[in-house]
Amino acid sequence: MANFTPNLQQDQAIQCLSDMVIVARPGSGKTSVLSRKIRNLVSELRPYQGIIAISFTNKASDELARRCKADAFDVKHSFFGTIDEFCLREIVFPFVRQLMPMGAEAMTAKLRELPDPVRLLLPATPIQDATVANTNEFLPFLQGSLAQGFVPLEAVGMLARYVVDQSIACQKYLMARYRAIFIDEYQDSGYFQHELFLKLKALGLTAVAVGDGDQSIYAFAQKDSRYLLELAAQNSGFARFAITTNFRSHPSINDFALRLLDPNHPVPPTKDMRVFIKTIHGDQRHMGDWLKNAICNLMGIYQVASPDRVAILCRNQHSARLIAGHLGLIHYLFEENPFETAPLVESNLFSDLLKLRYNKQLTVEPLIEKVGTHKLNQLKLRALRRSLLRCRTCTDNQLVESMIDSATLLLGQAPSMAGKMELNNVCGDATKLRWFQSPSRDAVQIMTLHKAKGLEFDLVFHADLYDHVIPKRIYPPGTYGQIIFENEKQCLNLHYVGITRAVKACVLMTSTSRINRQGEVKNAAPSQFINRNGTSATPIPLSRICSC
Repeated sequence: MANFTPNLQQDQAIQCLSDMVIVARPGSGKTSVLSRKIRNLVSELRPYQGIIAISFTNKASDELARRCKADAFDVKHSFFGTIDEFCLREIVFPFVRQLMPMGAEAMTAKLRELPDPVRLLLPATPIQDATVANTNEFLPFLQGSLAQGFVPLEAVGMLARYVVDQSIACQKYLMARYRAIFIDEYQDSGYFQHELFLKLKALGLTAVAVGDGDQSIYAFAQKDSRYLLELAAQNSGFARFAITTNFRSHPSINDFALRLLDPNHPVPPTKDMRVFIKTIHGDQRHMGDWLKNAICNLMGIYQVASPDRVAILCRNQHSARLIAGHLGLIHYLFEENPFETAPLVESNLFSDLLKLRYNKQLTVEPLIEKVGTHKLNQLKLRALRRSLLRCRTCTDNQLVESMIDSATLLLGQAPSMAGKMELNNVCGDATKLRWFQSPSRDAVQIMTLHKAKGLEFDLVFHADLYDHVIPKRIYPPGTYGQIIFENEKQCLNLHYVGITRAVKACVLMTSTSRINRQGEVKNAAPSQFINRNGTSATPIPLSRICSC
C-alpha cells in the first residue's frame, strides 16, 4: 500500500465518506482504491466492528483481502468473500431459525438436488423472476426446503433479504457489527443482491458500489448492469465518481478498446500500434499450429518474461480445446470443475480441499472460517486444523480417506454416497486432478473470455472472432434475410473485456473455416466487430513470425 500514490480521480473517490458508486475502467486501479478506502475506514472502527467487502469471485476476494491486510494491518471483524458466502454465514444460518424451522445440519443444494416433494412446492413464478413483492409466494417452498435441511442455492439472495426484513435481531447484529458495505463488479449484480445492498444502506451502513457497465457479461445468469446504472444516475442518493485512466494496457490497446464502444473516442496516430489481426487459412486446429511460433516470437519482441503471462482467449470451450490440442507448447487449459454429480455443498468443499493440497500458498484458515470458529471449542478446532493439513501432506493413496475425514468435520456429517463415489473418481484421474493445480510459469494460459474476467496478461491472443459466434446471430420466425444478433451489447462487452486483458500486445484472430460444437467444419466469416467504429488492427507482419 505504501507504493500506491493515487491520482486526482482516485484520491477523490478515496476521500469521499458518503454512499457512493465508482465507475471504474479496466486497469484503472480500482482494487488499490478500494483497499485504501477500506483501510482508512477500518482504522477508525472499534475492535468488534468491521466492513463487508463483496467480490464476484473467491480469487478477487482473496486479492482484496491480501491488500487490505498488507503490512499486518488489522481489518478487525471485517468480512471478505462472495455475496452467497456473506448471505449464508452472516444472515441465513444465524437467523433463519427465528422465522421458520430448519434441519439441524442444513446445507446448500441446487434446485435439481432437492427432493421431489420439496420442488413441487415451487410456485408458478420462475425463481429467476421473483421479487421482494412476491417473496411470500415462495415461503412454502423455502419452509419445506429448510425443514428438510436444504438451503436452495438459487434462492439464497431471496432468503437473505427476507431474513433481514423480518428479523430485528439480524438487523441489530448487522448494524452493530458492520459500518459499511463494499460491492465490486456491481454490473454483475442480480436483483436480490441489489435489494440487499439497498436494505443495508437503509439500515445505516455506508454503501459503496464499484463497477463498469461495459464489462457486464453475465446476462445469461440474470446479472444486469441496470442496477449499477440506477446507482450512477442523478438523484439516486449515491455520489458518483469515475476513475478512467487505464494504467495497465499500452495506450494503443486502450484507445482501440474505447473506440469499439464509442465512435467519437479520439484515436491519436501512433507508430507503435499494439493491436494486431491475423486470419488463419484453416480452422482452430491451424490456429494452434500458427500460435506455436507466434507466441515464441512475440514474447521476445515484447519482452514477456514467462509463458504464463501469455493467454489465448476463446468464446467457446470447444475452440479452446481444439487450439490446445494443436499448440505444441506447454500450456494450461482452464476447464470446468470436474465435480458434476456430487451435491453442491460437497463438490465445493472437495474442490477447496484439493486446491489446498496443490496450492502451497493457501492456508487452512479460510476453510475454518467458513464453518465458523464460534461453533467449535479449542479441542475440536485443533482436530479440524490437523485434519485439513493431512489433506495436503498425505500420500495419494490416503487422499480420499483424508478428504472424507475433513469434509465430515466441516459438514458436521459424512458426505453422501454420491459425493464419495465422485470423489474417488476425481482423485483417481490425473487429468481431472490437474484442474485443481496452479498453472506453472512455463505454461501458456488457455481459457474462455468469461474466465478471463478480472485477469491480465502481457500478451493476449483473442480467438473465435467469427460471424455467428461473437456476436451470435439468431433467426426469429419471419426474419429471413435479416441480420439479427442475440444481445449484441453483451457480446461487445465480452470482446471489450478480452482486449483489455492485454498489457503489452493483443492479437485478434479469425480463420477461413471453423469447427462448430457438433464437430462440423464450416466456412467462416470474420466477426462484425472487426473494424467496428473505424477501429483498425494492424495485420501482423510475417517477418515477426518465423521458426523459433
